[in-house]
Amino acid sequence: MDNSTYIVGIDLGTTHCVLAYAPVAPADATDTNIDAADVVQRFAVPQVVSPGEVQARPLLPSFLLLPGPHDVPEGALALPWDPAIDLAVGEYARERGAELPARLVASAKSWLSNQGVDRTAAILPWDAPADARRVSPVDALAAFLRHLTAAWNAQMAAADPTLRLEQQELYLTVPASFDAVARELTVQAARAAGLHNFTLLEEPQAAFYAWIDAHNQNWEELVEPGQKILVCDIGG
Repeated sequence: MDNSTYIVGIDLGTTHCVLAYAPVAPADATDTNIDAADVVQRFAVPQVVSPGEVQARPLLPSFLLLPGPHDVPEGALALPWDPAIDLAVGEYARERGAELPARLVASAKSWLSNQGVDRTAAILPWDAPADARRVSPVDALAAFLRHLTAAWNAQMAAADPTLRLEQQELYLTVPASFDAVARELTVQAARAAGLHNFTLLEEPQAAFYAWIDAHNQNWEELVEPGQKILVCDIGG
């Protein structure tokens, strides 16, 4: 976006989500040797870490807890921007969800590429009883993005609405293995979270861009024309 203050990247990981950002370079900037490590910052994501306790953490675990009426204490899931929220995303969702597996959605991103199910249907948690709350894989991904968006806006844009995440130059990473349907479902999830202006970027491509930036003064000495580069994503 032309009027963005920040370039923001969101890694929608299967096990963790990460948001990083850097200020947009001025149009008249001439220094091309700036080290990204000096300007790129990781956003510490506020999240519930125990009942009634919110802390900012560098990683947002990609877990969604859909508790029943007696599964968590009253007010345990309250967030600064949503005191009445009835679900949890992040650290506490992972910890409490381990004790309530029928209430926990995990690996939601993997379900987006599962052609054997209706990925827009409320099928998760997969083994939940008939009377349990369920969401679709798209809904779960939207919940992660909604949390990141609300957290950013509460911390970065409280005094200046032009800094809202929706107004920044935004990139969302997706696996290279995602087919056209999975990519479109990712777009749907982002739009459901209120994000409409963004670019999807394949994870190996993002990693290679980061490698080039880390070697911005000598990368041409490390590769030869026509040479193939292997990007290995171990994950986890």
